[in-house]
Amino acid sequence: MNSWKTKFQSIIKDSAGSSNSAERGRSKHRGEVKTIVERPESPPSPSPDCNSHELDSIVTEDVVVHVHYDVKQPPPRPNTSMHQSQARNDASAEILKYQWTRFICMSDTHCNTFEVPEGDVLLHSGDLTHSGRFKHLEHTAAWLKELPHPHKIVIAGNHDLTLEKEFYLREGHRWHRKQLEDPDAVRKLMETDEGDGSFQYLEYESTTFEMNDKTWKVYGSPGSPWFGGWAFNYKRGQAAEVVASLIPDDIDILLTHGPPHRILDTTTSRVHAGCEALSPRVAQIRPKIHVFGHIHEARGAVVRYWDDQEMVTEPMDTASDKGGDTRAEATPSTLSDTETGGGGATGEKKFTVFVNAAVHYTHKHQHTLRKGTEGWHYLPIIVDIRTPC
Repeated sequence: MNSWKTKFQSIIKDSAGSSNSAERGRSKHRGEVKTIVERPESPPSPSPDCNSHELDSIVTEDVVVHVHYDVKQPPPRPNTSMHQSQARNDASAEILKYQWTRFICMSDTHCNTFEVPEGDVLLHSGDLTHSGRFKHLEHTAAWLKELPHPHKIVIAGNHDLTLEKEFYLREGHRWHRKQLEDPDAVRKLMETDEGDGSFQYLEYESTTFEMNDKTWKVYGSPGSPWFGGWAFNYKRGQAAEVVASLIPDDIDILLTHGPPHRILDTTTSRVHAGCEALSPRVAQIRPKIHVFGHIHEARGAVVRYWDDQEMVTEPMDTASDKGGDTRAEATPSTLSDTETGGGGATGEKKFTVFVNAAVHYTHKHQHTLRKGTEGWHYLPIIVDIRTPC
């Protein structure tokens, strides 16, 4: 075993001292943990504007983000004549001069499968299942692998119990009391199929791919701060710092299951559940895009431009303090370098797109929900990034 993994595991496995005994989405019955799945019986009432391409969009010279849209007619890419006709001002026409890479971002699908818009890169930030059952992960993995996106990068989440083998062999009986799964067989489901390199599963590791004349480096971490003792949980403090330190300095794309602290991380009880060690590490690395999930109710997106010392478009906690209200977090805007401190159109690593891409049903924005194979879901969030960037 790698030395860092030995150190990592020695720190995170002792959870007995945690004071957080509450667990979201679980109930105890004779020592067994049962996953609670919300399944609304009737469809939400549609909103007349829920399919508008302009609803909850972020537009800058480098990035265009779409949170709500019509999946049957996804918003056009920025380098199309249709987008030019929708440009908000003369400066927006400048974006037509560049290639744009389209990222389709989602997380917390929890066994649900559904129609996904086209794109260059599909990013999934974990919680593929409810509790890591073989049959559920087999179904989800097959769905993801069959999607036509040239590159599909996937990580696990705390609900994907069987993908953390040592944890599952020790604790799996809490969820799967009657019969344990074979974690080796489950792990094979996440392997890249021979002859098709489009699907890659990352677990505290990085990979690269080529798209639009650029080599993109992506790192994936399935971890999230300890909460009830689920898979890939680590304790806050020293263990969290170890996890954050594993992220390479030179990545373009970061996938984590849990959010950074005070960025799209507010729970319904108004608690900032994100990782305190992750926020400063992301500020050091400044990836082009950071996709996560875990906190379903904080779904949304924020584009942050950097100067030498801090994020300057808005206070660190503005997005998450709004409690996961997607309309508030993804406010339509067109930002200039002067307004954002971006430092010019060709500056290196001048922005990061933060995306809480959770698609699992919550009680917010029900008019935007769509029907999947296992119930209602939100649409993946579309992020277009100007390339080269």
